[in-house]
Amino acid sequence: MAMVDSIPDCESCGACCAYSWEWPAFIGDWDGDGIMEHLKEDGRMRCNGNRCAALMGTLGDSVFCSVYEHRPLVCREFTAGSDACRTVRAHLGLED
Repeated sequence: MAMVDSIPDCESCGACCAYSWEWPAFIGDWDGDGIMEHLKEDGRMRCNGNRCAALMGTLGDSVFCSVYEHRPLVCREFTAGSDACRTVRAHLGLED
């Protein structure tokens, strides 16, 4: 996995988008405007298992978000290299 200054490269990771079906939830009065209806469910992004339905590619290799420009705030605020990032990467076996 490509890393710069020990910060994971999000485009070769995807762990944060495959950790929990409980998020990404839409926050506040934003209703997912700009995201296709088949990718939304009950006030959040639809998931296939724990993986966000908007996540394309192979975890730990090459991934991208198909709704990147319209992604929920919780996704926008998630920080590569943060404690939360390291936790989900470890949970999915992408980091020790």
